[in-house]
Amino acid sequence: INQNKEKEITIMETKNTNINNDLSKIANGKRICLLDLNYTLVSNQAQTRMLRPFSRRMEGEEYRMDLIDAIKDDYVIIVTARPDYQMKETMENVKKKTGWEPQEIYFNDINAEPPVYKESALRRFIFPKHGMNPEQFYAVESNPRTRTMYGKYQIQAAHQKTVCCFYLQINMSGGRQNGV
Repeated sequence: INQNKEKEITIMETKNTNINNDLSKIANGKRICLLDLNYTLVSNQAQTRMLRPFSRRMEGEEYRMDLIDAIKDDYVIIVTARPDYQMKETMENVKKKTGWEPQEIYFNDINAEPPVYKESALRRFIFPKHGMNPEQFYAVESNPRTRTMYGKYQIQAAHQKTVCCFYLQINMSGGRQNGV
């Protein structure tokens, strides 16, 4: 019986794993945006990060609508160093204040520094689900060490100001281009 369960688990893992360098079927041909939360999507992080209790922080937290406008047509995955026990309240707040929500979310479940956690999330969750083809990914990330980590996987990573400026230029020129 245990042998059959092991085979069943292996089959399930294989069905849910993109081990090739294929583009993600889940993202349906869209670019995949790996979006940072703190200091990137949150526009006033420096002013709100120490507010306690956490519900008070949520009341004060503001989100960059220009960034959401720039990425909303892509397949967006929030990957954040914020602790996983704050995920539900944070995502309810984002939805309430912006009317937007990402396709996937990964909050820090290992209490690691941002680049360490985000690399772990890539390897444990994102690559097995979407594959490792770097052409389908781009990252919007405030932390320079995390941008460097993404570079190890040939994933283009840029600060949110760069992404918003790029998007504004494309819209002003009358067309939308894929890429960062």
